Amino acid sequence: MRIIRNLAEMTETARGWLAGGTVGFVPIKGGIHDGHRTLIQAAHSACEICVVSVIANAFIGSHQPAQTTSFSLEDDIQQLQDLGADVVFAPQLKELFPADFSTYVTPTGQLAEHLEGRNNAVRVREIATIIMQLFLLVRPDIAYFGQKDAQYVAVLRKMIRDLHVDISLRVLPIVRESDGLAMSMRNQRLSPAERQAARVLYQALLHARQLIEQGELRSQAIIQAIAAMIAQEPLLTFEYGALCQPETFVEVPQAAPGTLITVGARAGTVHLTDNIVWLANGQWQL
Repeated sequence: MRIIRNLAEMTETARGWLAGGTVGFVPIKGGIHDGHRTLIQAAHSACEICVVSVIANAFIGSHQPAQTTSFSLEDDIQQLQDLGADVVFAPQLKELFPADFSTYVTPTGQLAEHLEGRNNAVRVREIATIIMQLFLLVRPDIAYFGQKDAQYVAVLRKMIRDLHVDISLRVLPIVRESDGLAMSMRNQRLSPAERQAARVLYQALLHARQLIEQGELRSQAIIQAIAAMIAQEPLLTFEYGALCQPETFVEVPQAAPGTLITVGARAGTVHLTDNIVWLANGQWQL
């Protein structure tokens, strides 16, 4: 396994991909969990070359690190080797975003400015910008993401179409803890009581599915039921709920096959999201 920390070395390495076969790419923020492992194993299985990028700190606004869970890059590298990664790209934020950095990818419109974008438009811009940088540096054929980040994935998919980026996205189902909580690094920042309360997000989504299967299709009624269920947990603050089209995140007045149900809530300083999808074939992706 090759470890690359320098942008110039990554660029030079990527120039030689064509002869090596299909390149699968998984960008993560470190602190590997089973959700990451699922993505990496899928890339390793389907592609001749598996590249994983690890960027230690999330960032908001002027590239100041946001509160994150500490993790060991060396531990992650050992796990990535065990998972079969061929290349680990671990650049420094200060190299990706030097002091004079001023060029951003800024998604606009309903998809980028609704729900997650309404709560943190800067975050949407930062994610689009850093993922575009990684796409240009790594030059993958296929990039792997999890369904948990459904809106950000939809933003990236639109970015790829709009800017004619020659990359395919593969989105894998959410990997959950034994009690249903969607796996995320953020979960480690929850107190024991908050972690217990956070389970209600998935429970509320399952309740929404039950309502739909019982014949309640009105989006407003379903969202009200989700909000009421989350409100029963005093440690959580309901932020949004929506029934929408998965590709555009345009809200729909009634549930129908092909609808995504998404929810956002806050536990202290930790923003939590989750979603389920009523698939076009009538089945559920939970």
